[in-house]
Amino acid sequence: MADENKTERPNGEAASGGATPEGPRAKPNGPGAAGGGKPGGGIGRELTEEEKAWVRNLTPEQKAKIRAMTPAQKKQLLAAAMLARQNAAADARQGPPGLIPTAASAARARPPGAGQQRPAGPGGQGQGAGSRPGGGQKQGPRQVQTAYADPFTPVKRMPKFGQLARHQKIIVAVCVTAIVVIATVLFGTDWVHIPGRDLGAMIRHNTDFLGESITLPRKPVSTTWQMMPHDEAGASVNEATHWQIIAVMQFSYEDMAALVAAAQDKPQAADAAIEIQHWFPADVKAAMQARPPRSIDPSPFFGERYKRGSAIIVTGTNTIVVRLLSD
Repeated sequence: MADENKTERPNGEAASGGATPEGPRAKPNGPGAAGGGKPGGGIGRELTEEEKAWVRNLTPEQKAKIRAMTPAQKKQLLAAAMLARQNAAADARQGPPGLIPTAASAARARPPGAGQQRPAGPGGQGQGAGSRPGGGQKQGPRQVQTAYADPFTPVKRMPKFGQLARHQKIIVAVCVTAIVVIATVLFGTDWVHIPGRDLGAMIRHNTDFLGESITLPRKPVSTTWQMMPHDEAGASVNEATHWQIIAVMQFSYEDMAALVAAAQDKPQAADAAIEIQHWFPADVKAAMQARPPRSIDPSPFFGERYKRGSAIIVTGTNTIVVRLLSD
């Protein structure tokens, strides 16, 4: 009868009334308890040491709930638990609170939501928190490049002339030579006349400023004039007390006709003659060289301090030139 009650199974195991020759199958009491007695807790693989440590910390009620889950739900729960443990360990390594999180911590994977299953890795193993790309090696924090410059870095000195390359020496020599030549032409010769260079006096064009020093019977259309020290050899501009004003004044046709009609002829004294200056307008210089100017009485142009001098009418133009001296 015993032989008749036995049935032969495909895997070669004998079964009779739910019992085996070895007796009733004992339930494992290790980490596999969460899997309802199946190897690896019923997830199809052996548990890692970290997973076994998590299972040992479960309460009997939690283990009972896990036994009622399907293998897929067990895998999902186990992966989420490992990820939570790893995140807690990473947060503990970040240091005291208040620090800015690095890019590595912000890029951590988030646990899957309800109903989502992680793709299986090589060998059917679910890719949980314990598995990382590149052979499981942990990636360190990224180095953030900044434009910060150390203010205490010593300043690099420029190389000396002897340390320069040949082409650099040539460029420096050409520049220095050009500067010397230009300075010689401007200040050492009479080729170029710089307005205001003579005795520190400036060539001015402000008609209102001229009217503050001398009298203008009619307002000129344009003026070109110069104020400079007079009769004080070697005196600087700041130390001079006697001044002279030479002004070239151009009037409109109507004003010029009125001034010519009211002008009185007066010969110039030898020491009050008006000579052509280099800063005179070109047309005035050409007219004075072509025909002798008409000398007139300068008294209509006298000012508070300037009460002597001379004046001329440039023939063929609407221009009057005065040279007035201070007391």
